[in-house]
Amino acid sequence: MHTPAIAVVIPAYNAGRFINDAIDSTRAQTTSQWECVIVDDGSTDETPSRLAAYRDPRIRWVRQDNYGDRAARARGVALTRAPKIVFLDADDRLYPDALAQWVSFLDNHVATGVAYGERTLINEEGNTFGLEWRAILNKHPQGDVLESIIRRPFLSTPSQACLRREAVPPAEWLGDRGGCYGDWLLLAGAAINHKFAYIGRAPVVKYRVRRSSLLRSIASDPRSAASIQEFIEFFRRLFSFPGMESRFGAAKLADLRRAAEASCFAIKGQEFLRRNELGAARRHFSAALRSGSRDIRDLLCWVATFSPALLRWTGPLFGAIDPHSKRV
Repeated sequence: MHTPAIAVVIPAYNAGRFINDAIDSTRAQTTSQWECVIVDDGSTDETPSRLAAYRDPRIRWVRQDNYGDRAARARGVALTRAPKIVFLDADDRLYPDALAQWVSFLDNHVATGVAYGERTLINEEGNTFGLEWRAILNKHPQGDVLESIIRRPFLSTPSQACLRREAVPPAEWLGDRGGCYGDWLLLAGAAINHKFAYIGRAPVVKYRVRRSSLLRSIASDPRSAASIQEFIEFFRRLFSFPGMESRFGAAKLADLRRAAEASCFAIKGQEFLRRNELGAARRHFSAALRSGSRDIRDLLCWVATFSPALLRWTGPLFGAIDPHSKRV
């Protein structure tokens, strides 16, 4: 049986509103040498009926109880055969030449384990907002990027990346269930033993920013204190990856943990900015700066929380604030 060049794995939970966009963007690729596996993670909406309507032999779907996106991704990988894997979120869309770009790049760069590109941002209605091709000040590290990822993930979503099968970290590294920092763990796990490469500024995916998404949920309570306790399980997972202490040493690991703590506060602060909760955003950016953040974006966003007018340029800075979103 012919082995596809690349696999698209889509974990889906109550994704009925958007799942057709994700699948149809895969079917519209300029290369036909792909397979697509969708793992319905216990959806209670119309997701199963939408999946059942597809008759393309390259598309398969399975249903499981609601175990979370990490378990869904692991099952999807187990059901694919391709040597290259893209984890596409169920509400994102691939650009038509994304799979061809990844296959060509990895075929020509055999030392690269993970290839990643840019994303554009779309809102719930599918309209583009923010900067057209990237956020200002985004970094594009290459090679051994483990330290960079620990300090702060430089991808908005794993949908921006294509991993060789051997670069996908073991499921036991990532925990049993999902969580809003699962993407960070996935990318850090891939970076333990594999090099990353940036394929260029042409976007590969349209990343949907939704008020009801898992990441948005971390900023559901604007009265919440900036506390590191909510991140403890994430840190336990991240810093227990095999070989971390021998790789960095105890002193460097302590520095990386402080940087990761600052990033957790900043990520949550950014979500409060998207919700126009300026007081909560200020508390979390302040916590990031107190934790030793050296990222100029955190300082600029902290300043912007003192004046709604300044958010006009803070949005393009991150490329992440939908000007048409409402405070919720």
